[in-house]
Order: sequence, then structure tokens, then C-alpha cells
Amino acid sequence: MNLYQKIISIFKEYWFTIFIYISFLLILVLLFIFNKNEKTKEHLQILEKNYNIQYDTTYKNFKILSQNTFYGIINKPQIYNYLKNSINASKEKQKINRDKLYNEFIADYERLREFNIEQVHFHFSDSTSFLRMHRPEKFGDNLSSTRYSVVKANKILKPVEGFEIGNIIHGFRFVYPLFDSSLFHIGSVEVSISANLFENFYELNHNADIHFLVSKDICKRKMYPNEYNKFLVSNENNDYLYNETSKEEMYHFTNNNFYSKKELATIKNKMSASEEFIIKKYSDGNPLIIYFKPIMDVKGVPNSAYIVIYTNSEYLKQLDKNILMLNLILVLVSILFFIYLYFEHDKLMKTREKEKYLEQRTKLASMGEMISNIAHQWRQPLSVISTSASGIKLQKEFGVLDDESFTKSVDTIVNQTKYLSQTIEDFRSFFQEKQERKPFKIGSIIDKSVFIFNESIKKKNINLIKNITDIEIISYPEDLKQVIIILLKNSIELVEDNGVIIIDVKQLSDEEIEISIKDSGGGIKGGNINKIFEPYFTTKHKSVGTGVGLYMCHEIITRSFNGRIKVENVNFVFNFKTYIGAKFTINLQKEKL
Repeated sequence: MNLYQKIISIFKEYWFTIFIYISFLLILVLLFIFNKNEKTKEHLQILEKNYNIQYDTTYKNFKILSQNTFYGIINKPQIYNYLKNSINASKEKQKINRDKLYNEFIADYERLREFNIEQVHFHFSDSTSFLRMHRPEKFGDNLSSTRYSVVKANKILKPVEGFEIGNIIHGFRFVYPLFDSSLFHIGSVEVSISANLFENFYELNHNADIHFLVSKDICKRKMYPNEYNKFLVSNENNDYLYNETSKEEMYHFTNNNFYSKKELATIKNKMSASEEFIIKKYSDGNPLIIYFKPIMDVKGVPNSAYIVIYTNSEYLKQLDKNILMLNLILVLVSILFFIYLYFEHDKLMKTREKEKYLEQRTKLASMGEMISNIAHQWRQPLSVISTSASGIKLQKEFGVLDDESFTKSVDTIVNQTKYLSQTIEDFRSFFQEKQERKPFKIGSIIDKSVFIFNESIKKKNINLIKNITDIEIISYPEDLKQVIIILLKNSIELVEDNGVIIIDVKQLSDEEIEISIKDSGGGIKGGNINKIFEPYFTTKHKSVGTGVGLYMCHEIITRSFNGRIKVENVNFVFNFKTYIGAKFTINLQKEKL
């Protein structure tokens, strides 16, 4: 009974027990999955809240910084009087006041730049630019069409804050109206936090990777063309842009192939609907949490920008490990369960298996099996003897028989007869008692074995290659010869005309020796390779094979030589042509011989 049949028999015998166990197993697995999903869902909800808190905290910190800048530094007569005195003044007068304001404020501005606040911008009440501290050479342009935050602050005379995309950069604007000592409205001032600064600050303080995305449509309408062209299309959503360089982006999680088409479609739909959402995916085998937060601009566009936050989740990673551990435990329990059934089944089948075993042993020791084994080895020598005798007869009948041909044919018959006799002794010694151990060279044994098949090799024009390191060992030479003969005979039978047989003998180390025989016979088909050394298994027709040759090889190598023999299908190249065949490898350890 093979393994498949045994499994079928076990299932038939214990089908109800197996059904109950599998049902219980499925329930456990479903519970594990449900529990994991619930914990994952709960974890994502907590993360979403934390992300919002972190975003609000970061934003509030910058707002406080802008308020301190305005109320502590800017909102003073010595600052805003320069703007006041420039209202309706000549260009020359405005330039003088602008330079004075710049010089008066530059020391404070340099301290602000240490906090990475680059943009401080003074405007007249009609939203015309008076002084950009970050670009003092640019002034006099009216911002009414592009800077809604400035227009609104000058209109409602209250501070205006929020995200806004500008002509050059985008960021969070904090615009404060300016009043003189008589509370007369004289203009406004803007303290801005760039999106890049916000992103870097968040990453530094929250150990996350942020992508700050801005609406492609708004950018195209508002930004200068040369500035717009510096932006790159987002890999999350091609309706959005980002302004990081490709080199910097390589250190982020995303790339062109990071999201699947389905994921990209889902992200685009949710972002179009201005949704706040969170997704989970795996990157290099690690769970990755990706949070998408829409940012409303000062005009009320709910998805003018998006912050995308990437974080590795150690919690989900540990959760995955726990699930994997539980699954491994279930697998182990299942293995033990089926091992138990296996041995229980063995008990039930014990009598039948014992009878089969005794039958095998009896057959192996019987005279009929001995004759079959001898016949297996006698086919080639008998064919040689028959051919030689027939040749002598024909040459005699035609009167062309000379002494040399006669002597050669008779010598061949005598040698083959000795081999037949020796074969009987070899089989008898194998099944009865061990031969005497003695020193011999492996190369000599291979040469003697090859000699037996010279006629067959010539007839099929086989390329037989011997790569032999002639190593001397102390063991049973006839046993090794028997193995080589069986392996060679199988190869010669399988190899077609003009085929290849390669014999290698290598000294792998001081103690280890490797003997291999590979051929171009096409290899061992299907699943037969796992059964090739089983007794009575043969891939040949019963009329030409008994299925004991390779079994005997295995027994001789493992029992007589304490070695190992294996077989594999290989591809190899000979004379620039690729062949497929079987490779038998024998490994011997000198100290174990």
C-alpha cells in the first residue's frame, strides 16, 4: 500500500473524526481572522485620531509662532509706521520707507528664519505688495486675483488663517490686519509656513513619512508656469502634485508601481469626495499604515491639498506574528493529530502489513528471486556468447575462419563465461556473507565494468566519457563493481544511438569520495524518481526488468559501504549540445568503509 492509498484508507476509517476535527479547526481559524480584523480596525481608528491630534498640534504650534511674531515683533509703531507713511506717497518716498522697514525688521526676520519661517509679507489695504522680507526686490504687484487670504483680511479687518496655494509656493497663511495708534486700517502683514516646512517638522517630531499633495487644477490656474513645471505628478493620485525632487522621493515608500490599479482608483474616488481615510498595505513584507487627510484652503475648497502620512506599524507586525504563531501551533497540532491517526491505522493494519513484509522477505530469499537476479545480469553476457558462437559458425561455413578470429571469439566466450560464474558468486556473497575487504582502485573497477559493455557501447555509438581521479580505498571491490555494472546497464539501455554517458570520480575532501554516472537517456519520468530504489519497482516492462537492480545498488552502498546513493534528473552540456538525463551519485566516507 503506497502513501496515497494509505491516506485514502485512513480517511475511510476515521472520516467522522477527521470531519469533526477539521470543522473545529475551521472555526478556530475563522475566530483568529475575526479577532485580527477587529483589532486591526480598532488600531486604525486609534491611529486616525492620533494623526488628527498630531496634525492639529503641529498646526497650532505654527499658529502660535505666527501670533508671537505678529503681536510681539511686528505690531509696533516703529514697524507699521513705515507702511502707514507710504500710503499714497511717491515711489521715491515708498522706497525710502521700504528700505527703512527692511533694515528695522531684518534682525528679527533673521531670528525667524532660524525657525524656518521664510515668508513675512507687508501689504497695503488694497492688497498691493509693499515689502516681501524674503524677496525685497519684488513689490508693487496687486495680490487681489491670487491671494484670497490677503484680500479677505483687508476686507473683514480680522486675522485670516488657512492653507493657500500661491504663485510660487503653497503653505499655511496667517494674515493680520494692521492698524495705527488711532485704529485706522493701514494694511496687513502675512506670516506664512511653507508646506515643506510643515512636512519636515511633522516628520521630525512624529517619526512618519509625509507626502504633501496639492491640487493640480488649482496650481495650474494660480502658479507661474515656470514654477508649476517644477512640480511632479503624485504617485498616489495623478490629479495632485508634489514639489519634492525624484532623488528625495526615492527615500519615500511610494513609487510608480507601489499601488495597484484598484487601490489607485479607490484613492482617487475618496480624494475627489474630500474624504479622510486610512488604508493598510504591505511594503517589503511589513505592514504599512497610510493616512489621507484633506486640507481645506482659505476659500473653502475642501480638497485643495492632501497630507498623506506613511508609518510602519509595529503593532500590526506583532499581530501578524501572533497570527502566524497560532497558525503554526494549529499546523503542529494537526500534524500530531494525523500522526496519531497514522499509527492507529498501523495498528489496525498490523497483521496485513506483517504478512506483506514476510512475503517480501521470503520472495527476496527464494531461489526463484535468485534466478531472476542472475538472469537480470546474464542477459548481456549470454548475448555476447551467442554472437561470438554464431560468428565462429558462419565464418567456418564460409571458410573464412582464421586462427586470430577463432582465438578472439573463444577468449570472449571464456571471459563472458567467467563473468557468468562470478555473477553467481557475487549474488551469493551478497545474500549470504560478506566478501573479504581489501585495497583496490576505483578506476580499475570502473574500467572492468565498462569492458563488459564494450560491444553494446560500440553498437549504439555511445560517447562514454570517464573523468576519473584514481583513488584507492579498502572495501569490497566486487560489491562496488556490481553497483557500477547495474548503473551502466540501465544507462546503456536508456540512451539512444549517439547518446552520452559520463562517469566522474572525485575526491571532494580528504575523507569524502563522489562517484557519479549521468546519461542522456531523458531522465526518470513523473513521480517514479522517488520510488526508484524501492524493491520490485521498475519502469521497464516485466519481461525485461525485475525491479531489483537499483534496490540492490542501494542496499550495497548503504550496507556494505555505509555510504549514500541518490538520483536526480539533470540537464548537462556535451560538445555544445544540451542533454537531459538521470544522474546517479554515490558518496563514500573513507573512515566509514
